[in-house]
Amino acid sequence: MLKRSALAFFCALQIWILLISAEKPAHAYVDPGSGLLVFQVGGSMLAGALFVMRAKIRKLFGLNAKTESDPNLPKEDAKTLRPEING
Repeated sequence: MLKRSALAFFCALQIWILLISAEKPAHAYVDPGSGLLVFQVGGSMLAGALFVMRAKIRKLFGLNAKTESDPNLPKEDAKTLRPEING
């Protein structure tokens, strides 16, 4: 529970810092590509959060990969895997 609240705190802190940094109007020339910087920062934050949380996301969606080196897994022969090849 503490990790979740810490993550929410840091997310809120980043949003707050972003809003504070864009508070004052710019009275100068702004390059047309500069507006995409906001999307780049947001996308980077999302990608970083997904990278950090990837194990929990896999567990949430049930995407845990089985390893081939696990001795408890049943061994399947070629006939059960592809019966149309073996006649």
